[in-house]
Amino acid sequence: MSEKRRRYRKSKEEKRSSALAATFKELNIQPKILLKTKNELKTENDSRGSTVNTELMNPVTVQVPQKTIIFTKNAQSPAMSPNTIRDQTNNSNNDASQQAQVVEPVPQMTRPATVISSVGLIIDSAKKLLMKNNSDFMVVGVIGTQGVGKSTILNLLANEQPDFNYYRKVFVEEDSVFPTKLKLNKCSARSRTESTHMFITPDRLILLDTPPVLSNAYKKDMTNNELDDLTNIITLLSACHLLIVVMDDYFNLNFLNLLRFAELMKPSQDVKPFLHNYFPNVLFVKNHAKRLDFAQANTTILENILKSLFRDSQLRIYRGQSMDYIQQDGRTLLSKQRKARSSDVERAVNVFLLPEIKSEEATCYHESLSTIVEQLRCLVFSTPRNQMYVGPTDLTEEIWFEWLGKLRALKRMRQTVPKI
Repeated sequence: MSEKRRRYRKSKEEKRSSALAATFKELNIQPKILLKTKNELKTENDSRGSTVNTELMNPVTVQVPQKTIIFTKNAQSPAMSPNTIRDQTNNSNNDASQQAQVVEPVPQMTRPATVISSVGLIIDSAKKLLMKNNSDFMVVGVIGTQGVGKSTILNLLANEQPDFNYYRKVFVEEDSVFPTKLKLNKCSARSRTESTHMFITPDRLILLDTPPVLSNAYKKDMTNNELDDLTNIITLLSACHLLIVVMDDYFNLNFLNLLRFAELMKPSQDVKPFLHNYFPNVLFVKNHAKRLDFAQANTTILENILKSLFRDSQLRIYRGQSMDYIQQDGRTLLSKQRKARSSDVERAVNVFLLPEIKSEEATCYHESLSTIVEQLRCLVFSTPRNQMYVGPTDLTEEIWFEWLGKLRALKRMRQTVPKI
């Protein structure tokens, strides 16, 4: 009986083929024929056989050898040679690598980040918010005394939504990008902004909100307070494309003299590849303007005062003013040739009057709030970006941040400036 049972017992190869057929039938997969050379068949061992079985069980992830030709019964997808398959995989890898090199993720900010602390230290973690290869950006800084409305003006520039309600968000609820409300546990005499904050819009407009100048609310030494104010102003004069100078409803001569003194103290050493004699464009904004300030006579008086005060200044105080460059000894320098005084008199000073907002409707002396904000944004966005970097490549956001870190070394000038 044992011999008869052995006659009808199936061999291992028959069991293996029947198991594969059942598996193909369950998975509804057509079998494939692999044609190999004699050398490959001779060197095939048991371990290779086990891997082949796993590949047949999962035909989607089959790795095709170089000398293996695959034939399928599907007429819609004709057989391809190994060279064709290899070329397509190489092309797909090249396309993916090109897309990885060109496309760069754009960080989106919802609230400002601290870029310079209250003690003057640069925050390196803010570098993650900048793009490495983007050169199409604009840096806008703001300076002013305490409570003059610096953060409010930046809130009018930070929003990119076309249907944004500026009156409700900025002036009523005060729920915008840059905070303007004082915390409950702080004294009212202390400023809301104690460090330099940075916010980047989707259009890559870098906004810098700075602490107030001429404010000794939380500092004991008046001399150190003025030196810190000079350091912050000099940093903005060297790293900004546009500097917004916010003035209150009265003419603060001490504040404008501090700006002129910071221009004179700006270092003139040649820090390659940045221009040592670079100065940004300046926009004077008179906030909380009254009805008489909009009169033509008072506007002309304000412009004449600014022209006489910044007559010998290198700051670009005129509207649409750009810098002239010359080539000397293989270096790019600014032209020192000044135009005639008559042409400066005819040019308009870059001044903007922002009225005291009590409602979003127009009044007898100013237009509606939406129109005023549109005019301010057009004036800022149309400012020419003068060249501050003459390196072999374009100035990117990452290079600009490294230059901002180097500018913080200007605090060493405290040791050389005599006490007043």
